[in-house]
Parts: sequence; structure tokens; C-alpha cells
Amino acid sequence: MSLAAVLRALPGHLKHQRPTLGDILAALDERATPLVLLLFAIPAIVPTPGIPAGMVFGTALAFIGLQMAIGTKCIRLPLGIAKLRIGRQQLERILGKATPHLEKLERRLCVRLGCLITPFAIRSIGVVIFIMALLIALPIPFGNTLPGLAVLILSLGIAQRDGIAVAAGLGLAVIAAVVSTAIIGGSWRLIEIFFKETMLISA
Repeated sequence: MSLAAVLRALPGHLKHQRPTLGDILAALDERATPLVLLLFAIPAIVPTPGIPAGMVFGTALAFIGLQMAIGTKCIRLPLGIAKLRIGRQQLERILGKATPHLEKLERRLCVRLGCLITPFAIRSIGVVIFIMALLIALPIPFGNTLPGLAVLILSLGIAQRDGIAVAAGLGLAVIAAVVSTAIIGGSWRLIEIFFKETMLISA
């Protein structure tokens, strides 16, 4: 079964109308790591009204990235994050928008360039995902999309053992980091200019 098909069927495997992130992690079972990365990256790309998606899912991704980086076999979420809830209808709406695009991407993937899917490489990718997750969690205007896409492509590459997809995800992560740094630097510069002008007016 494809990743998109697994995600599309996910809401039907959840017992509650407002499942927790821990419930979702348990439902994904043995394929949890790439699937959870994929699932938690989607709200950073697909608008989710009523959910502080960047903060919630970015924080969850950061913990997953850290566990990947240290080589943890079984992914767990901190209790406070695992208890956060999302409405089943919202989850279905998010996945309904995303899964058709995922299916198209999956058709292009195959096993290749295995040097980027070794255990050491996966741990290094965990560090990259941690950095992208921090960018997703930060309140950067329009700053979620590129890091979210980077995590999504990396998760697809890991799941399908496609080193080309992993390389593309790493490249996009570099672009996301540069763009986010530029936005943060530009915003900080505008704040400095504002306060300098305010002080001059006051004087």
C-alpha cells in the first residue's frame, strides 16, 4: 500500500472524533517514522484554520528529528505533545487535499542512490529535520511552506529509499534556511529602523 493510501485510510483507524497526536502515532504503527514526518509536515503546507499548525506540528517534528539524530528505533512524543488533539474532520480535510499530490510524487520514486539512506545518513537527516522543524515552529510570516516541503520530500525519500528524493529534500532545506534567515534578518532590521526613528521623533 502506498504512503498516500495509508494516510487516506488513517482517519478510519482512529477511535475518537478528536484523536490525540499520540493516537495518530500509534495508528501508524511500524511505518511510523516516515509516515509521521510526512503527516506532520503536511499542515505546514496545507492551510489549517483553527490550528496553530506551525507551533504544534513544528514542535512535534523537532522531537522526532532529535530522536532520528540519536538513532532511536521507536519514535515517541513527549506527553504534553502526545495529548494534543486534532478534529477528525480537520484531519480528513487536510489529507484529502494532500494525498492526490502525494500519489503523483510517489509514482516518481524508486530505490536508488542508497548511500543517502544508510543509518548514518538517516541520523544526519534527523538533524536537518530538527532545524526545519524549528523554522516551522517559529512565527515567521509565510515561513512554514519551504521547511514543510523539505521535510515532506525527505520523508518520502526515506520511506521509498530514494536517495535522489533525499538529495532534493536536502537542497530544499538549504534554500528554506537561507530564505528564513533572510526574512528574520530583514524583519529585525525593520524593527531596528522603527525604534531608531521613534527615538528621534521623541527627542
